[in-house]
Amino acid sequence: MRDLALSSSTRHPGWHASLRLRFVRDERGTRLAERRHQGPLRVQKALYPEGADVCHAVIVHPPGGVAGGDVLDIGVEASPQARTLLTSPGAAKWYRAGGQGACLRTGLDPD
Repeated sequence: MRDLALSSSTRHPGWHASLRLRFVRDERGTRLAERRHQGPLRVQKALYPEGADVCHAVIVHPPGGVAGGDVLDIGVEASPQARTLLTSPGAAKWYRAGGQGACLRTGLDPD
């Protein structure tokens, strides 16, 4: 049987992306006060389907999933009383890696 592993010269180099979000609570409710990104990882939109108290943030990774060589890093800060819901449409699909490692890190720092 033929080995299906990719040679190192044809391996996917991977996406390296980071996203930093900061949510604050003020007299208007919870809002996304800051967003910084590097690479293909972004907040598509901040939504308020439950009203101003809860900010829903839809995180998108346009390549559509996590594959070998990918390193995705999400960091979230929230001020006291801030309420947020984070989601992604792909629900973090993972694909065969061909022997390469992949990483999706998420950190939450409640103030």
